[in-house]
Amino acid sequence: MSATTFAPRPEPLRRPPAPGARPHLRVVGAGERRERRLTRLVTGALIVAVFAGLFAIVATRVVLAQGQVTVDRLTASVEAKQAARQDLRMTVAELEAPARVTAAARQRLGMVTPATVIYLTPLPPPTAGTPIR
Repeated sequence: MSATTFAPRPEPLRRPPAPGARPHLRVVGAGERRERRLTRLVTGALIVAVFAGLFAIVATRVVLAQGQVTVDRLTASVEAKQAARQDLRMTVAELEAPARVTAAARQRLGMVTPATVIYLTPLPPPTAGTPIR
């Protein structure tokens, strides 16, 4: 068995700061802290507003879907009622057919077709000078 040895990592090279350059670390003033806090607060409020908007969109879609279910149910009910109405109108038309009426009059009421038909004509309307009988 041989033990593997690793070479130690070399230290990263650090450059000395250039003369006249500002250091990376500095003291944060009170005004800058307020600005950062305000930025975080506005960012948080915007995130909450975006999520609230998305939730409102989803809630609206759910309400619309429920309304569509009701509309579909009512449409199916209307179509069924219209089909029943059409069937009833067909039944009424069959019952009112002249051939059926005459057949029923002959069978149930014992009526017969007359040999001759006499048509009555109404009298002409009275004029202003003619007395009414």
